[in-house]
Amino acid sequence: MNGTRFVVIKFRELVKTIVFAILGVIIIIGLIYFFLPKEEETAVYRPGTYYSQFTLHGETAEVEIVVDKNNIKSVSLTDMPETISVFYPLVETTAKEVGKEIVKQQSTAIDISQNTYTAQLILDAVEKGLAEATK
Repeated sequence: MNGTRFVVIKFRELVKTIVFAILGVIIIIGLIYFFLPKEEETAVYRPGTYYSQFTLHGETAEVEIVVDKNNIKSVSLTDMPETISVFYPLVETTAKEVGKEIVKQQSTAIDISQNTYTAQLILDAVEKGLAEATK
């Protein structure tokens, strides 16, 4: 028995060591998962072109909203009766300005201090179109 040694391990100590080792591994995995950067979870919009209408004194005009998964690409007037453009010549200009600002801000929460009535009609139509894009 020159080189032979016996190691006495108590079963209770062995079980405690295994349990604490497993708990330690679970905690480390949980911390790694918690602190890893998350991928972008979901898209904001369904990509496509959406149309919405607004009425200005009995005449209906149409707004086109183009979106991709996460951005508003463009907002423009597409179908506007001639009577609106004749009687309300600032509608087209206001629509272009509002559209540019919505695309720039990526939101309908924009400042509409000029042409507030027309701009609000266009904003409401855009909000309806974006609501359709998020369904």
